[in-house]
Amino acid sequence: MSSTLPDIEKEHLAVHFENFRLSDFLNYLNPEETLATGRLNGNLIVEEPFLSPGLLADMQIEELNVMEVQLGNLALNAREINEDSYDFNLDLNGGDIDLDLTGDYQADEEAAKLNLNLVLNEIKMSAIEGFSDGEITDTRGTISGEVKVSGTTKDPFYNGTINFNEAGFNVAKLNANFELQNETMKINNEGLFLDNFRLLDESGNEFAINGKMLTESYTNPEFDLQFNAKDFSALNSTKDDNELFYGTAIFDVDAKLTGNLNLPRLDLKLNVGGATDITYILTDSELEIEERDGVVIFVNRKNPDDILSQTREESITVTGFAVNAIISIDENALFNVIIDERTGDNLQVGGEGDLNFNIQPNGRTTLTGIYTMQKGHFEMNLYNLVKRRFEISQGSSVSWSGDPFDANLDVKAIYRVETSASSLMTSSATGMDAGMNNSYRQQVPFLVYLNVNGELTQPVLTFNLDIPEDDRGVAAGQVYGRIQQLNQQEEELNKQVFSLLVLNRFFPQSGNDGSGGGTMAIARDNLNQALSDQLNMFSNQLLGKTGIELDFGIDSYTDYQGDGAQDRTQLDITARKRLFNDRVIVSVGSEVDIQGSSQNPDEQNPVIGNVSIEYLLTENGRFRLKGFRRNQFENVIDGQLIVNGIALIFTREFNEFKELFKKAVEEELEKPQSNDEDEN
Repeated sequence: MSSTLPDIEKEHLAVHFENFRLSDFLNYLNPEETLATGRLNGNLIVEEPFLSPGLLADMQIEELNVMEVQLGNLALNAREINEDSYDFNLDLNGGDIDLDLTGDYQADEEAAKLNLNLVLNEIKMSAIEGFSDGEITDTRGTISGEVKVSGTTKDPFYNGTINFNEAGFNVAKLNANFELQNETMKINNEGLFLDNFRLLDESGNEFAINGKMLTESYTNPEFDLQFNAKDFSALNSTKDDNELFYGTAIFDVDAKLTGNLNLPRLDLKLNVGGATDITYILTDSELEIEERDGVVIFVNRKNPDDILSQTREESITVTGFAVNAIISIDENALFNVIIDERTGDNLQVGGEGDLNFNIQPNGRTTLTGIYTMQKGHFEMNLYNLVKRRFEISQGSSVSWSGDPFDANLDVKAIYRVETSASSLMTSSATGMDAGMNNSYRQQVPFLVYLNVNGELTQPVLTFNLDIPEDDRGVAAGQVYGRIQQLNQQEEELNKQVFSLLVLNRFFPQSGNDGSGGGTMAIARDNLNQALSDQLNMFSNQLLGKTGIELDFGIDSYTDYQGDGAQDRTQLDITARKRLFNDRVIVSVGSEVDIQGSSQNPDEQNPVIGNVSIEYLLTENGRFRLKGFRRNQFENVIDGQLIVNGIALIFTREFNEFKELFKKAVEEELEKPQSNDEDEN
C-alpha cells in the first residue's frame, strides 16, 4: 500500500492511491469494527477547493465489500469539459448492486449546477438483507429504478421511480414472510407517491397503501396515506424468533394517516381475526415496582406537541400523537401473558369486544368499551409447591369508560377438584349409618371460584365454593348444603379454599364425637383415603360380575370414653346386593377395630354388626322404606351403641324451596289423563 500527496496549491488538491486498502484506514478510525474492505487505485483532484470546487477523478475500488455485502467493483471518472464544467460518471457492478450515475457538473461558488441521471439496474434484495444486521432474512428478487437530478446542490430537482421486482423477505422478529411482486413508488421534490402499493403476506392477502408523503419540509413531512387490509398475517413467530412476544396475528384494517411528523393523526378501524394467538412475556423489569418520584420532564413550550424535540424523560408520557382507533376482537382470538417464566404463571383469555381507543396530542389517553371473555385460564404456582389451573368462566368481562388503567373487572376463574367431603362433614357424620358415611367418602367434583372485581389498579379478590348441578344430590344434598353454609363464613371459607388449592382436599373439622381436626387429621385422613381406595379397587376385581357390591372404609378418630383419650381406627366392611329388579337393597357389614376398642376385653366384634333392608316404594327411588340395625360410636357421652329402627325416606333434589313444589305440580300435569277424564 502506498499513497502520495503532492504539494497543496491554491488551484487544486491532488491525491494518488495505489493498492490502498480501505480496511486499514477504517480500522484506524474504528478499531472495533471493519465496515468496508477493498483495494483503491487511481487519482483524485479537487480544483479550487476553497472557491468554486471542481472534481477530476480516475479511481477504482476493486472487490468492494461493505458490512460483509459484496458490492463488486466501483469506478469513478470525472473529467473537465470546459472551464468550471465537468463530465461525471460512476458505476458499480459485479456484485449485489448494479448502478450507473452519469451526467455533468458545473462548479459555482454559491451552488454547483447538476444534471445527473441515476439508473438502478439491479439491487438484489440480498444486499438489503446484509445491511439489515439480521433483521431481514430469506430475501429474493430485486429493486430497480431511475432518478433524474437537476437544479443546484442548494436547490436540487429530482424525479424518478423505484420498482420492486418479485421482491420477497422475512422479518426475523415476526417470522412473517412478505412479498412485493411488481410494485412502484414515485418520488420527486413534492414527495413520495404510492398508488395501490401492495404488500402481500405468505397467503397472498394484501396490505394496500395509497396516497402520498409530502416532503416540502424534509424535517417535517406531511402525510396523506390510506391503509387497507383483509385477513392479513403480520406475525407468525415462536419464542426462538422473539423472546418478548410471539404467535400468530391476523387482522383487517382500514386506516388513514394525516398530519405531519410533528403531529401525525391516525384514524383506524382494526378487526382482530379469530386465528390470532399472541403470547407476550412480562420481563423482570416490568414485574418490579419502580420509584418514579423526582422525575423532571422537559418540554418544548413553543411547540409542546413536537415529538422531534422530546427528550427521553418526556417519552414517559405519550404526546405528539393523535389516534382515534375502533378495535373489534373476534371471540376466537387468544391472548396469552407469561407472568413469570421461572414459575410458569400465565394467563390466557379469549373473547370478543368492541373498544374505542384515543390518544390526544397532549398525551391524554382514553379507552371505552367492554371485552367479554368466552374462554381462557389462569395458571399459578403456589409457593413453588403446587401448580393450579383456573378456568375463566364464560361471561367474565373487563370494561373501560375512560382511563385505560381504571378498568372495571368482573372476572370469575374456576378451579375444579375431585375429592371426598368426609373431612368437611365430620360434624354431620356422627350418628349416620355406614351407607351415609360411605356417601361422604365419594369423590365429588367441587368448584373453587376466584372472583376478581373492582378496578384494575385495586382489584378485590374473593372466593366461593360450589358443586356442579348434576352432583348436588350426593349424600341427599347434605354436602351441597354444607358448601352453601361455608360461603357465608368468610374465615372458614378461606381456610377450606386454601386447603383445596394446596392439598386437593378439605381441611378436617372437629366433630361432635370429640374427634379433633387440623393438620394431624389431614395426614390421618389422607392415609385412610388411600387405604380405602385400594381396598375398594381390590374388591371390584375380586367379586367381578356377581352383583354383590363390597365397600371398605377406614375411619380414625379420638375416643374420649373411659379414663382418657384413646386413638381408634375402624375398618368398615359392607356387602350390598340388589334384588327384585333393584327394588330391594340388602346391606350387611361390620366395623372391625384395628386400633383401640370400646369393648370389654372379654367381648368380641360381632360378625355382622350392621344390617339394613331398603325397599324402593317408587321406581325412581324417591320414596323408600328402610329398616336397620347398626353398631356405632355415638358421642363422648353416649359412647358405643346398638341402634335399631325403621325409616320412611323421601328424596328430592332442588336448588330453591320453590322448586320443590314447582316440580311436583309439573309432574302432576305431565301425567296422562284417565279415560273417565277424557269422557268428561
